[in-house]
Amino acid sequence: MFDSLAACPADELHARLAAAAPSAAVLVCASHRQAQALHEAHARWRVAAGFAVWDTPQILGFDAFVDRLYTQARPALVLAGAALPPCIAAAEARVLWRLCIDESREPLPLLRAGDAAALAAEAWALCHEYRLPLPLEAGGFADVERFNGWAQSYRRRLERLGVIDAALFDRALLGYVRDGALAVPDAIVLAGFEETTPRLDDWLAALAARSVTLSRLADERAPLTPRLVAAADEELELRAAAAWARTQLQAEPPRRVAVIVPDIGARRAAVQRIFDEQLCPSLDAPGAHSVARPYDLTLGMPLAACGPVQAALQLLQLAALGCDAATRGTLFASPYWGDEAARLQRTAFDATLAAEGWLDADLAALLPLAPAPLREDWRAYAAALPPRRQTPAEWAELFTAALAVVRWPGVRPLDSEEFQMLSRWREVLLQFAALDRVLGRIPLSAAVSALRELAERTLFQAQAGDVRLQVMGVLEAQGLSFDALWVCGIDDERWPAASRPHPFIPHRLQRRHGLPHASAQRELAYAQAQLDGWRRRSGELVLSYARSGDGREQAPSPLLADLALAVEALAVEALPQAWRDSAAAARIETLNDAQAPPPAEGAVLGGGTRVLGDQARCPFRGYAVHRLGARPLEAAGYGITAIDRGVLVHRVLEHLWSDWREQRALLALDDASVGAQVASAVDAALDELQRRAPQRLRPVLRTLEAQRLTALIRDWLDVERARAPFRVLSVENRALDGEAGEGVAADATTEFEGLRLRLRPDRVDVDAHGRRIVLDYKTGARKTPPWADGRPEDPQLLLYALTEADISALAFARLAAGDIGLQGIACDERFAAGIADYAADPATREAASWAALHGQWRGELATLAREIRAGWAAVAPKHPRQSCRDCGLHALCRIREDVSLDEGEEVAT
Repeated sequence: MFDSLAACPADELHARLAAAAPSAAVLVCASHRQAQALHEAHARWRVAAGFAVWDTPQILGFDAFVDRLYTQARPALVLAGAALPPCIAAAEARVLWRLCIDESREPLPLLRAGDAAALAAEAWALCHEYRLPLPLEAGGFADVERFNGWAQSYRRRLERLGVIDAALFDRALLGYVRDGALAVPDAIVLAGFEETTPRLDDWLAALAARSVTLSRLADERAPLTPRLVAAADEELELRAAAAWARTQLQAEPPRRVAVIVPDIGARRAAVQRIFDEQLCPSLDAPGAHSVARPYDLTLGMPLAACGPVQAALQLLQLAALGCDAATRGTLFASPYWGDEAARLQRTAFDATLAAEGWLDADLAALLPLAPAPLREDWRAYAAALPPRRQTPAEWAELFTAALAVVRWPGVRPLDSEEFQMLSRWREVLLQFAALDRVLGRIPLSAAVSALRELAERTLFQAQAGDVRLQVMGVLEAQGLSFDALWVCGIDDERWPAASRPHPFIPHRLQRRHGLPHASAQRELAYAQAQLDGWRRRSGELVLSYARSGDGREQAPSPLLADLALAVEALAVEALPQAWRDSAAAARIETLNDAQAPPPAEGAVLGGGTRVLGDQARCPFRGYAVHRLGARPLEAAGYGITAIDRGVLVHRVLEHLWSDWREQRALLALDDASVGAQVASAVDAALDELQRRAPQRLRPVLRTLEAQRLTALIRDWLDVERARAPFRVLSVENRALDGEAGEGVAADATTEFEGLRLRLRPDRVDVDAHGRRIVLDYKTGARKTPPWADGRPEDPQLLLYALTEADISALAFARLAAGDIGLQGIACDERFAAGIADYAADPATREAASWAALHGQWRGELATLAREIRAGWAAVAPKHPRQSCRDCGLHALCRIREDVSLDEGEEVAT
């Protein structure tokens, strides 16, 4: 029927809209966006015709046109007792669908009930749009049967509430039009309807039966021949489109320009970044915030992802349900509540919580732990959210008051975009308050979940003002005309798009009735119609595709074959013009930042032997960690960390040898006694860890860790028993007897090559011959030992050998699963299994004597000490991938600008 309508030229349409009689013509558009564009076109026509003021013409989207018919007739219908029941909003309908799904008797609960509710609402709307009878013929498909059950439950709920939804409202109004109960205009011009549905056909037939003159807006241009261009990849394709748009905006006279990106929903962030780089270079300036953009990105972002709204939802979630560590970190660092001083206190508190292992926590759990300056506001916030059930309208008021207690949305002035976000948030709160009739009284947790879902499904788009460039998706561009149009993604993979049948409607039924995305033929016809429309409604048309995407080669869309277009290769700059201009105009200053100030004379450097070890790994790391105090933030994780396990081993062995003091005490104990003492020491170590990081050591995990640690220590004690007789002189630098010189105070400092360090050997033993052995506990994987490394990254044993008196052997005490034993070097072979004679070790056998080997070690460590004293802080990792893997300072040293740290890539040197 639509194709048979008479065509109405644009000038004739504007003249009819300008006629005095309001019923002379109504322009009904396929979308609100097209209605807005035609309002602007009519305004230009009026100005060109000499009008200064005029009545607002009737240019409406189809749904707005239907609503207006009822609004105008409702007073008379109310008097006649024929008014329709109240029509619920889309948000209320989604909640009803969710309730129907939650209360259905499914054998297994749905993992994403909210998405299922949205799909069910979509299927319901499609069934009414395409006049599919409900219940649907399931044909044995479980998903269709589920939808039929949900749809029956949904209809019963509507009836119990005495309301209807948009689909039922539309059908009822259509009946009123057919019966003559609604006044209709004399003439209607349709615009932008490139395809019709059974619902639209029914409306057109009913209007025609009421003697309404129907026509369609004529296309004023003949189909043009587009340009076809190709870029190397999808990133460069977008850059080319943005550069082209910038050129079009600079043209005179001003032009209406658009760029269509078919998958803009998935690529929104990349699209905005690239167009900002080309069109808004001022956004790169320090401190730039919310600069007005010269283009309109038509697809909005979820309101729940907008800064101030995200903070509000996370605050409510913290009180109602609790937050995981990642959400808590985002919330505590947000500038949208409290002042800057409070934000810094929150982030410090969050770092403490991460170190203590807090993964999930709610406001009630955090209140006793919070710093005093924060606790008062947080208590008042918690008190503002009562535990009893409330209606959504009551909760909306309570949420607003509670957020004000914690000074949301912050104390700084809001910019224009943030102000619009808050305005949209207030609209969402009003929609939430309107859920009273479908939800009734609900607890805080349910209220927060419902509000979050509503905000996630609400799109926010900042008002763009009067801009001449629109960046949009295919659907948003339907029916619009432009002076210049660029369409991306016209390749053989995405155009036509792959079919995506709806899961709740039988596929056979979808194909028969031509539902959207139902089949490849349907997608082909849709893509062809869009291409034809772009050719008719644009003064200049550029189609583009990327030669490669997602790791595969791409070709132009087969739809272009009949046009026989020559492919133009694009030469696209990888960097935007503003960046290149800035680099060309910049005056480069070079600063050698490898040289830092030397440490103060006599200063004690924290970190002990790690000062030298980190200097060996990377001079910058040594300087940043031990001079600047730089530390990566600790991330909360499940279970105890590798560092925790190392500390536990140290504490258990310290406890045991503090009691035994010599090997013969161990040998004198029977197995049961050793087991009891080990269990006691393990419990003491775990108690200490639990006090320090209670959240990392839950009861079940503590039991498992106690079993693992006990078995590890028992295996290690077998190694201790097999050694030659020995006595323990000190543990953790604490002397175990009163002999002079056998241990120093734990906080004493040692001078080495001009550096003052605090050293803390894990253990020093002495054998029956008076020879001293330094032990260092290791619970990780084996590495190159320091005596075989010219720039030792683990220099502790060497340093202890050089600073302690009469050291005859050094050894790592290895306590790792599958690797229990000693790994060391000594002045001869008579110490223990795993401790080699230096003269037999390939790394040290060239040394003339044990004393000469000490001299060699001193030289190696003295080199590191001289670098530290001189302030040498170059970003020069010893082995880039290995040295940088556990560093955590990449953002500070920016090594990734010069060196690849990713596996499988070449390392730049």
